[in-house]
Amino acid sequence: MTRHGSETMQWEYFDRMVVFSETPEGMVSGLETWINGAGADGWELAGSTPLIAPNRDGVAYGTIGVHLVFKRPRAEAPEG
Repeated sequence: MTRHGSETMQWEYFDRMVVFSETPEGMVSGLETWINGAGADGWELAGSTPLIAPNRDGVAYGTIGVHLVFKRPRAEAPEG
């Protein structure tokens, strides 16, 4: 939490896992339109973690996607 003036900031969070698609140009996320819409709704990226796929031996061999965590200030509930 972050202090904002004398109040403690309250956040709401959501996460999204994205598996990349393989194309002739390479791996793509397809996130461009969606992520800009989330930003327009006030969401900002708080963190990300690569999704690593194992080979047949259980050894990590490559990034196949990403796990994204977003946050935005929680809307104040009306008093009364």
